[in-house]
Amino acid sequence: MSRGQPDAPVSALVPWVCDRLPSISSRRAYFHDLAAFVRHLAAIGIDPLDATGDDIRLYKAALQQSGKSSASVAHTLSVLRGTYEQFGKRGLVEWDRVRDIQAVTSPRVEKNTTPALSEVEARRLLHAPNTSTLMGLRDHALLFVFFKTACRCSAVASARIGNLERTDTDYYLLVREKGNKQQRKALLDAAPAVLAYLDAAGIRDDLDGPLFRPIAKDGTTILRKSLDRRTIWYIVKKYARQVGINTERLGGRGIAVHALRKTAITNALEHGAKMEQVQQLAGHADIRTTQLYFQPRDRDSEEAARHIQIR
Repeated sequence: MSRGQPDAPVSALVPWVCDRLPSISSRRAYFHDLAAFVRHLAAIGIDPLDATGDDIRLYKAALQQSGKSSASVAHTLSVLRGTYEQFGKRGLVEWDRVRDIQAVTSPRVEKNTTPALSEVEARRLLHAPNTSTLMGLRDHALLFVFFKTACRCSAVASARIGNLERTDTDYYLLVREKGNKQQRKALLDAAPAVLAYLDAAGIRDDLDGPLFRPIAKDGTTILRKSLDRRTIWYIVKKYARQVGINTERLGGRGIAVHALRKTAITNALEHGAKMEQVQQLAGHADIRTTQLYFQPRDRDSEEAARHIQIR
């Protein structure tokens, strides 16, 4: 990318990416997709600033033929549409070409396909860690926080000890969720597990330090850095397999961190929480997203009829 000033395309993207994607991992994913596209164009001798909608369509077809999932292809196309829109705003690409690129459609992606655990499975997973060890205490607390708060992985991974708040009766965790929105999550009966872990690790007063941390190979030395998302993913998979849960449901998407979030949301709905309350718990901007988690039951119609007060 070299039109005008050599760094013009980068200058067009960096402020937008930083504003739109506050998560470091999201930025990495964005630039990974963009870099792959630039390499593809370089291989066929096209300058990225000269790319057309047809070039994007051919790239889409190549991704699909390579076996990429619909979700992955849709994410890449979203990245490219956003990138060229920024180039258009900076005058690096003509708006006619930007509109042509914007017109490239994404493959249909079925939403909310991550499976939830049953209540029995969730209990087995929660109590799988050996709480006689520091690692077990940490992992039990970590799983409990996911089940009670329905947080996304990035929110828990970035939490600090100082984000714990105590009232007269309860503990809360302040987290940064999607869109950099701050949420105050009630820990309820997960609080004792979190405090037990912090006390065993001797880090309860390290308010600026990460909440959940890696443990050295000796099993007793805790490192002052955050657990990364890949490690958290591994922890969930490990305990799920340990208690006999099939982690490869739905062809490998299966049981991992997002399944804990879906389990919490689904469980709240099944036990009578109002849709608006669960929307707040999940941090969904649109209640229609929350409604995707509702699983109709045969008795729902009868229960709704019992609420009708016409005599």
